[in-house]
Amino acid sequence: MLQNRAEVLNRCLRVFGSLHRNRSRSGYAPHKPILLLAILDQIERGQIRENRVAVTPELVATFRAYWRALVPEGAWVDRIVYPFRYLIRDGFWKLTKDGRPLGSEELGNPTSSVQLVALIDEAQLAEDLWELIQDKAAIRLLRSHLLATYFGRQSEDVAALVPAKPLDYEISRLMREAHGRFRPRMVRERQDDGSYIRHALFPRVVNGLYGYCCSVCGLGTCAQSGAAIVDAVHILPFAQFHNDDPRNGISLCKNHHWGFDHGWFALDNQFKLIVSPLVANAHEYAAQGSSFRLPSEPRCAPAVEAITWHRKNVFLR
Repeated sequence: MLQNRAEVLNRCLRVFGSLHRNRSRSGYAPHKPILLLAILDQIERGQIRENRVAVTPELVATFRAYWRALVPEGAWVDRIVYPFRYLIRDGFWKLTKDGRPLGSEELGNPTSSVQLVALIDEAQLAEDLWELIQDKAAIRLLRSHLLATYFGRQSEDVAALVPAKPLDYEISRLMREAHGRFRPRMVRERQDDGSYIRHALFPRVVNGLYGYCCSVCGLGTCAQSGAAIVDAVHILPFAQFHNDDPRNGISLCKNHHWGFDHGWFALDNQFKLIVSPLVANAHEYAAQGSSFRLPSEPRCAPAVEAITWHRKNVFLR
């Protein structure tokens, strides 16, 4: 058994040390070894517990953390879609949809995380590799091999550069936006990993700022599963503006979310409710002039530009 494990480890070290990578003027692409480092990290932390590797905010955040630590700025585009798609060429990785493996022809050439997630459910590692990396000693050996082979770095040096909680780092970046000028203008949809993870984190950040309670009625019921009755609502519609700034978000229960989106009520610039005269029996739903509950961070209060746009374009006058 020990001999077999040693054989698997040696084979994996050889494969990990000879990954197929594109070459450009900047050298060989770093995407595949960084994805493998992120996966090893996620397994070691207990965030990947089955042989099912999905494109999650946690994995993307970890990929981006290793990227910042290892790749010079501007040398390459840091998109997880590239290694996730093309690791199938290295023999130990397959992508699946509805329980069946996907071939290269079916996958095409997705260029964003959003496109990739629409095409696949998950990736799976070769069974012997998966069994091997349930051992933390094997993870450490493979990590050291990847870092030394592709980046000439030591594990101890890189560990100091990677946040213990990469997702918290991304949340902090999103929160820091509220220090700058709010940008309400319409934008084209961005396809990079930064936009993907920002959009995935928007509900967590906004609902957290509002204490997972509706800002109109105060309802904050949650289930043990973590599901909540409140939604993180974009004031400027995401489909039109692609704006995930926390100041473009408010926390509303399902009933008040629907009413806000359909113009039944709006906010004035002092964050008081304005109820549409076209809504009958509104006194039990929303009271004219009542206060709107604001977030715990004052700088993350709804942007005046956003609530003004909503009054002009959505509110039923």
